[in-house]
Amino acid sequence: MNFRSFVLVGMGFALSLGISAQDSTPSKPAVVAELFTSEGCSSCPPADAVLVQIDGKIFAGVPIIVLSEHVDYWNHDGWHDPFSSAAWTERQNEYNQRFHLESVYTPQMVIDGMAQVNGSNGPQIAHAIETAAAQPGKLQIGITYASWADDVLHATVSVPEVSQQTAKGTTLYAVLADDEDTSSVAKGENSGKTLKHVAVVRVLQKVGPLHGPFSGPVEIKLPKGVSHTKMRLIVFAQKGQNGEIFGATEREV
Repeated sequence: MNFRSFVLVGMGFALSLGISAQDSTPSKPAVVAELFTSEGCSSCPPADAVLVQIDGKIFAGVPIIVLSEHVDYWNHDGWHDPFSSAAWTERQNEYNQRFHLESVYTPQMVIDGMAQVNGSNGPQIAHAIETAAAQPGKLQIGITYASWADDVLHATVSVPEVSQQTAKGTTLYAVLADDEDTSSVAKGENSGKTLKHVAVVRVLQKVGPLHGPFSGPVEIKLPKGVSHTKMRLIVFAQKGQNGEIFGATEREV
């Protein structure tokens, strides 16, 4: 396998994360990397850069699907993150309860709902991805159709095979995320910096519980004021609200 190394240096922190070239052939199901971040947090830009680096790459045969979820609890500190939402703070709090952490923090990366690591820690991220990819019961999820009608995306999603054990308590979720965004931060801890983000989550909604194989339409409405110039549709299956993710796929829309 053809490997190349990405090196990030920032805030006095350096990491090296080996990622395979994009033309490598995936041999395992995709793994989801969720980054909880904020433009008001000075420790977050290096983690945002890591997410950019691993976005769409293949690591040890594993395709990586990324999500950038901007929390809102940094908004009081001089800069209001335009991509922040209380919904992503709530999702992070749900993970916090699962992982029995004393408090939430940024940057935090959650891999397939199974492990949480510092979003700037390359070796921990790599280990968590390999561990998640090795779990049994992964699902193949397909998006066979996607088309916009004004601010509503109409899609068709399929999960052809689901074991009873995997289906129990598992819910299918759909996400609309900006393909990429750039901000010039004027205040707060990152004042004067230009920050780049990928897969910035705008909508995360339940499609429905998985009781077995699934094939059906999905409608996702964008929030007011959000443009769908270039977005991604990500669909994943997860145990409950914050459990293990058993499969995921994405498509540009």
